[in-house]
Amino acid sequence: MSKPASVKLKKDAKKFLDDTTKIIRYRGNRLSPEVRSQFEKKILELDDALKENDETTVAMAVEALRGILVKHNKLLKKASFLETFRSLGTAVLIALIIRAFWFEAFKIPTGSMIPTLLISDHIFVNKYAYGLRMPFTHWRFVEVGVPKPGEVFVFEFPGDGPDAGKDFIKRVIGVEGDRVSIIDNVIHINGKPIPTKIIETSVDCADGTHCKCVKQQETLGGVTYIAQHVAPPSAQGDRYCRNASTWPSDSEPAMMGSSAGNPDYPEVVVPPGHILAMGDNRDNSSDGRYWGFVPVSYSKGRAVVRWWPPGRWFTLVK
Repeated sequence: MSKPASVKLKKDAKKFLDDTTKIIRYRGNRLSPEVRSQFEKKILELDDALKENDETTVAMAVEALRGILVKHNKLLKKASFLETFRSLGTAVLIALIIRAFWFEAFKIPTGSMIPTLLISDHIFVNKYAYGLRMPFTHWRFVEVGVPKPGEVFVFEFPGDGPDAGKDFIKRVIGVEGDRVSIIDNVIHINGKPIPTKIIETSVDCADGTHCKCVKQQETLGGVTYIAQHVAPPSAQGDRYCRNASTWPSDSEPAMMGSSAGNPDYPEVVVPPGHILAMGDNRDNSSDGRYWGFVPVSYSKGRAVVRWWPPGRWFTLVK
């Protein structure tokens, strides 16, 4: 009385059949026509045995095919150029898909996000955090979410000039409808200061300016992080280090807003479908205070983890 093949036997036999079939497909030209015909015959026998589902028949067919494979193993064991090319091509394609739609590595080029991110830090950005975006466009065919206050995100520079099309990384400070200002180095959202606590009062800004900075802990959108701004002149010695603690300002035409163009001056109001982005290194950051708001559609992903340099491997970005 025949006995049905076990699930494990069938699974192993099916994998062996598939592997051997691929070997003969890509390397069979190394064999003589007679030997290749023997392989094809044994492959068919194993395929029929699996359909028949008899344990003894399947086991015998596996051993018969394995026997001929072992006999010609030396000739068949090395992968062909086509196999290598196909494997490499598949790996490259998968990497490109991941980079385009899921995760991408970025290197931090400036000190605008100190102390959160240092110059030459390498990070991974989750591009799916805001949905699937068609490469080289601002169109998302899958919407997942939008950048939220407190998040560190990567986006395409929204203006013209030499930075057009470049990737920038900043923190989300305000979203549509928010009224934002900075008073005495404290961010105010809709007229209320965000929770802020001074951590250090006179430390190296670490951005190449040789200025002294004040570090402060801020909490925005449920995210707690450290930002910094230039310390008062008394901490600077002979250096001139400017602190822009209130903005926008008529004395700084580059800054956003004006008493004429912004009815809520000196606050700025984030328009619909836009984000106000700022660097954590407040007095040394080219950000939304200077070149305006970021369209939500320009956002590329949320910074999630730093993976380089040594000593700060795989630390979360927050």
